[in-house]
Amino acid sequence: MIRPLLWLPLAALLPVSLALAQDGALEKQVHKLHALAGGTYCDPVEGGFVPEDAYMSWTFSYQPGWSDDAADQEEVTLVRVYCGSGAYNVQHAYYWVRDYEGLQPLAFAIPAFATQYEVENDIDSKLLGVTVTGVTAATILVNSDFDPETLTVTSHSLWRGIGDASSGGTWVFEDGEFALRHYEIDASYDGEFNPETVLDYPAPGQ
Repeated sequence: MIRPLLWLPLAALLPVSLALAQDGALEKQVHKLHALAGGTYCDPVEGGFVPEDAYMSWTFSYQPGWSDDAADQEEVTLVRVYCGSGAYNVQHAYYWVRDYEGLQPLAFAIPAFATQYEVENDIDSKLLGVTVTGVTAATILVNSDFDPETLTVTSHSLWRGIGDASSGGTWVFEDGEFALRHYEIDASYDGEFNPETVLDYPAPGQ
């Protein structure tokens, strides 16, 4: 029989131990899915660089729009997994766990676009314009981060090292989904950072 004085501390540790076990099980599941969903693009390089934050996860709850009852809150766990890096860009894949859908890869909406230069196919000539031609999706984000306070994912991809050409977006968690809120592109290659906003949606209610 466990003595009462020993039982209380042991009982207090049980939720912590269970949470750690669940976190460990989720990480294994994510890595298995990542090995499939990431394809050869995310295959690790033997002896290659692996950052300390190669695996990050955040858990938060939200009130779904179909209910005002606090008891109906749903829980989401967002996971970011290191995919690879170059001289100035770091790439991540995202996965999430939701109450009804389980573990899935997460894709982010991004605009498809065309660039026009004064001299065709010459990026060193004057940029005449950037035209959004549609919407596609990406499962890999570059130089990305997640802010658990605002439930916002951001990405900023450098097209070359000096950073004078780039693209980046902002996705905000809204009622169970990450919605593209803002996207900007700098296709000028002019030695300066001067992005052009190509998509900008107001927050709900604004």
